[in-house]
Amino acid sequence: MKENNMKNNQILIDRMVNEWIEIGAKIPSPKPLFGNIWHEGEVGILFSNTGKGKSLFAVQLADSISRGKPMLMINEKEYLVMYFDFELSTKAFHQRYSIDNSTSYTFSDNFVRVEIDRTKNLENEKLSFEQLIINSIKLKVEANNPDVIIIDNITYLSASNEKSQEALALMKLILDLSRKKNISILLIAHTPKRDVYSPIQLEDLAGSKALSNFVDVVFCIGESIQASNYRYIKQLKNRNYPIEYGADNVINYKIEKENSFLKFNFIDFGKEKEHLQINEKNEKKEEAKRLKALKKTNVAIAKHLSVSEKTIRRWLKGD
Repeated sequence: MKENNMKNNQILIDRMVNEWIEIGAKIPSPKPLFGNIWHEGEVGILFSNTGKGKSLFAVQLADSISRGKPMLMINEKEYLVMYFDFELSTKAFHQRYSIDNSTSYTFSDNFVRVEIDRTKNLENEKLSFEQLIINSIKLKVEANNPDVIIIDNITYLSASNEKSQEALALMKLILDLSRKKNISILLIAHTPKRDVYSPIQLEDLAGSKALSNFVDVVFCIGESIQASNYRYIKQLKNRNYPIEYGADNVINYKIEKENSFLKFNFIDFGKEKEHLQINEKNEKKEEAKRLKALKKTNVAIAKHLSVSEKTIRRWLKGD
């Protein structure tokens, strides 16, 4: 009896490697949802500093996928997209996609938005708020059977501790939905405040490291010194395809409102360093001030920065 129970609980399958190759050849290749960055059936993370347009871009991406007009590559299939919005209120969402509180953008009927019901009384609820949300996500997905889900944002669910029970439950839910139902999933995440003049690295996703270890793709939005509404997108991880949009080929955008729709408008491709470069003169001025605060002499500072002592005096006076 014990041996039969063990056989019933067997969850592993073994085949000859060539058999796996034959099976894989019969499975259709995943279609692109966002160019080479995110494909059907993949789990991805999009992150950036707070207030840099993650939600804007996520809604734009969801809108394009629901209409069968994906960004970067051609894929005319229309997908049912569920967007779990834990960031904006109903009114804030309306204002973002309307002009003068009247003319509003019309989304596809394939685009379903979900927000938290603030009228619910949770005083006698035994489950934690995070557990309730995770359970609700599962129920909404089962009821609507979407092709794509976007969760904005996961920091809201497990911000306190990435090894918490809620974070582990979220990871299990994401894996189950993606692998068992072949749902494409994009998780939106905040990052701790970082140096905007340094290249973005996977390590900047510190608060969601546990999640980033098992996802298929990770990409980010970077801000730019070129203009306040300029942004760039950079790939950091791709388990299934070569990285096409790395530091030497980032995607440049400009945030603008067109026909009631606040969006990322594609500009061109470029290098990440073009968004990070600091005026050399200003950089030296700041360094001069720092060294002066350390009680260095003007002569020593001038020698260190390869300028004249007169220039150092002028910089320190604010000229």
